[in-house]
Amino acid sequence: MKRVSVGRRWLWVFLGAAALALHILLGKDSTLVENAYSRGIFIGIRSLWDNTLGFSPIPLLYIFLAGAVVWDAWMLFRFFSRNRPRTPSSAWTKIRRAGLLVASWAGMLVFFFHILWGFNYNRVRLEKQLNLDVVPLDLAAIRAEAEWTVRLLAETRALVPGATNAALTPAAVPPDLEAILRNSLSITLKDSGYPSPGRVRVRPLWPGGLIMRFSSTGFYFPYFGEGYIAGNLVPSEKPFVTAHEMAHAFGITDEGGANFLGFLACQSAAGPIVRYSGLLSYWNYVFSDLVRASREDAEKIAMSLPEGVKADIRAAQENWDRYRGPLRRVARGVYERYLKSQGVEEGIKSYDRFVALLAAWKRRNSSVT
Repeated sequence: MKRVSVGRRWLWVFLGAAALALHILLGKDSTLVENAYSRGIFIGIRSLWDNTLGFSPIPLLYIFLAGAVVWDAWMLFRFFSRNRPRTPSSAWTKIRRAGLLVASWAGMLVFFFHILWGFNYNRVRLEKQLNLDVVPLDLAAIRAEAEWTVRLLAETRALVPGATNAALTPAAVPPDLEAILRNSLSITLKDSGYPSPGRVRVRPLWPGGLIMRFSSTGFYFPYFGEGYIAGNLVPSEKPFVTAHEMAHAFGITDEGGANFLGFLACQSAAGPIVRYSGLLSYWNYVFSDLVRASREDAEKIAMSLPEGVKADIRAAQENWDRYRGPLRRVARGVYERYLKSQGVEEGIKSYDRFVALLAAWKRRNSSVT
């Protein structure tokens, strides 16, 4: 029995190492991954998840955590209740067993991460698939993006029912937000030449502040096929963050690409609050670029924002300020290394590709004004 257990552990170590090696070997922009995995194997996995566990009435992460607590309690009970061997193992033997156990669990996680979702990091980049000419923006181009966004923010927020100069309230967010965005993003993906299989779920997690303490508004968990957002996001943030995580669930690993497709999904949705959320998120990225290029221009254009938009920005900032702390810095560093380990050379800066991608898309579709 022990030999079988040891052999199984070594098998997981091997499978994890093989999956990681294959990921490195395939590299970026792999047409093999795009055609065989992202548009083949992953489609089957996505459909299987969504038509089985996706119907769970509660987030699968809750079920997993509850199961982990029960399992750990059971293992502790077994450890303290079993009879101790008369001839205990040597310290070196215990260290080897513990090391193999940890390595086998790591191998299992790495293997299933890549099989269930991770190989999408090797797929052909979005700009190549959409034939977008993505180039760095100069000051004039960034300023034009900022002015365009300010104009649309004012127009769109005015259409939100009950909107005043105060920050939007939770009542502004439709109760069927997930379904609205799933339908809108599915259409966006199909129009862009991407498959959109299954019935992707993105659920709020509570306590939401726990996620935000780790410098995140949400995440996609490939082991369950679900996306999660912080439950306590302000109303102006929820639609866009949901669309972003939903894009990940459909196999878009690039952060800038998920922002871009999430934005397009928000803009094609019927509800003005959804469109407004996408525009406000885009403004945050454009404003950051403009501050780096010309603080004077950034401050001048920001002054022209409607009071209601300023109130939403303040509400989001105040909400974030509640969760400042050392965990946020640590989490950013860990995520930076994670992205680079997956071949994302820009790391966290890959989020910033959002502006360049959308600007390139607008140039190609010159009717967008």
